[in-house]
Amino acid sequence: MTLADRLAAGSAAIAGIGLVFTGAQLWLLNRQARYERRISYDGVVVTWHPIEAPHRPWTDGNARWTYEITVNNPGRLPIDHIDVRWVFPCPVRRLHSSGILDEPSPKLTLVTPVLAGGGARSWTRQVQMPFDNRHLLAETYAEVTYVDIDGKPHRNRWPRIA
Repeated sequence: MTLADRLAAGSAAIAGIGLVFTGAQLWLLNRQARYERRISYDGVVVTWHPIEAPHRPWTDGNARWTYEITVNNPGRLPIDHIDVRWVFPCPVRRLHSSGILDEPSPKLTLVTPVLAGGGARSWTRQVQMPFDNRHLLAETYAEVTYVDIDGKPHRNRWPRIA
């Protein structure tokens, strides 16, 4: 084998190793992109916390809590048709800012049409329920449904079911 043949074989081997390395890097990049996209969809989260919590019941046994509820889109892309279903373990009554008190229901629904990537939307809601049911509030959960940029529907529940 001549020197030229050896150099050609060495060059081909180096080029082959480079192609394998490039293919592996491309595979890793695609895997990372799929992971990030899945996390951005699974990470759409609803949180809530009481702004005001009662210390004792009213004379009729009821009490009122004021909550801030927030839905967050951690992804880079917008989502739309966002519906938050906030579910309580017992019926509650929502107090509107107009003073109207809704009929008892175990759920409240919050809606926003679009949420930009990295964005959040918050609501403040007052709910009234029997003060003796306050220990049940730990069982409250929320489900958020939305449509991604590809038009695919998603549903996340928080806290997640183990």
